[in-house]
Amino acid sequence: MKIEYYYSVASPYAYLGISKFKELVKKYSLEVDEKPFDLVGKIFPETGGVPVPKRHPARQKYRLIEIERWGKKLNVNINKQPKFFPPSDPHKAALFTIASIKKGVHLDFGQVVLTKLWAEEQDISQESVLEDVCKKFNLNFKEMHAYANSEEIKNLYLSNSDEAVSKNVFGAPFFILNNELFWGQDRLDFLEDRIKSSRN
Repeated sequence: MKIEYYYSVASPYAYLGISKFKELVKKYSLEVDEKPFDLVGKIFPETGGVPVPKRHPARQKYRLIEIERWGKKLNVNINKQPKFFPPSDPHKAALFTIASIKKGVHLDFGQVVLTKLWAEEQDISQESVLEDVCKKFNLNFKEMHAYANSEEIKNLYLSNSDEAVSKNVFGAPFFILNNELFWGQDRLDFLEDRIKSSRN
């Protein structure tokens, strides 16, 4: 059973949901097509979304309440206002994550990047931080740097984003199973229900 997984490496909700999603992947032996995308630069402009700093203050305030609530609910350590959000360059970490996927590191690299941002107060726009992530997976940083900046990886980043829009994806994280869409870490229970019914 295959699930398409669209997300931003800077999304707090992708961070909040990744551990539970990985549990589902393991529990049901799921195949995952992992697709990091450009949420702020591509998805939001084409689907009516608004970057956090440009939202009405009431929306910004409530967003922080929700992040804190979900962190407690899921027992996930999260800083609702991390020092380096939004990242000065979210694309760099996304490109490295896509490169890692092509190298065979699935879900884990992206999770560590999210953790750096949302729990460890580290700047995922900095190459030194990404080098540290590469070391965790025994990936040669110089090779990864070159690969992440190759036309192949840049084109995948663009195609992930274009494909997301074409499939009516408008936020992160987004899960697609048999053409059915599930938006957010708070929809993972519904996703599991659909996985179960699809197996019967």
